[in-house]
Amino acid sequence: MSFARHDDVMKLEPVSPDAAVCAQTLGKLCSEVGPESVNEFIAQFRSLWPTRIARLRKALASNDAAGGEDAALSLKSAATMAGAHDLAALSVQLHSAFRGGDTTLQGEFICRIEHAGNSILMVLTEPGFAEHALGAYRQSV
Repeated sequence: MSFARHDDVMKLEPVSPDAAVCAQTLGKLCSEVGPESVNEFIAQFRSLWPTRIARLRKALASNDAAGGEDAALSLKSAATMAGAHDLAALSVQLHSAFRGGDTTLQGEFICRIEHAGNSILMVLTEPGFAEHALGAYRQSV
């Protein structure tokens, strides 16, 4: 995922499907718990997405560092489990921004997270993605 800043305006570049989600990570999870459970996880990830973003925005608006840190770590855990490593990394950076009290940086990272997450959801919710990830994982081991 690539982000460029020009003249204090953040430009978000498109996220490629291969960069958005690590199929190997999700495939390994499928091998451990089964595609049905992973599909349920994906559905829950999708349904919780608006709430996750709302929690981050609320923490920023109310200058709630502890709430922001908690929401960022929760997102990091879910993103890591989904194989969305760039999203997890952004969540760690946002956590640090909340810890440091930099509201400008917090706002920028929330914007980046929202963009990345929407791209990730497009990949994760493709029909049969969990099964595809499982097949890719099995071929690699």
